[in-house]
Amino acid sequence: MARYVVDFDAVGRNDTAVAGGKGANLGELTRAGLPVPPGFVVIADAYLASMEQGGVREDLRAALDAALAAAGHPAELAGACDRLQGLVRKAGVLQDIHDAVLDAYRSLGPEVRVAVRSSATSEDASGTSFAGMNATFTNVTADQVIERLQDCWASLFTPRVVVYRASRHIDEEPAIAVVIQHMVDSERSGVAFTADPSTGNRAGS
Repeated sequence: MARYVVDFDAVGRNDTAVAGGKGANLGELTRAGLPVPPGFVVIADAYLASMEQGGVREDLRAALDAALAAAGHPAELAGACDRLQGLVRKAGVLQDIHDAVLDAYRSLGPEVRVAVRSSATSEDASGTSFAGMNATFTNVTADQVIERLQDCWASLFTPRVVVYRASRHIDEEPAIAVVIQHMVDSERSGVAFTADPSTGNRAGS
């Protein structure tokens, strides 16, 4: 695959800056031999390269500064976020990334349905939690994959994400990876915790 698209087994827990929190953890589970539905990661550099080659990367930095400054003013913030998301869509997806994503999608099987999941590179950083803030789409088909990829990129700049960044004084340039993963038809689903997610305490200790 092209350098912007990697299989799950090519990343692990130390690759959050490349694959984001979701991508890195899915890679770790895959490498451990657990039954992870197949998929791949469009790495964070794909977003940055598309913004750079699309001619909007510097505009995004300036517009984000304005949005952070407007975090306490909802109407002004909404306008700033619309501008940021418009810049992302204006840049689009580089052709080699576009082609690599569709090639990787086709490798999952004929006409499969996939989940397209934002995987923020700051999700698992100490003192921050972006999990659940960026966009995720389910039951995506071949003709929708690239559009949903762009939607995930644009979700870096929703009002709630910008407000959270402002509240945590996070002003560096954001980037985001995107997980594309085979959908599973399930009868039941759930989450199991081996430690209290609020305190880190383990049951029975």
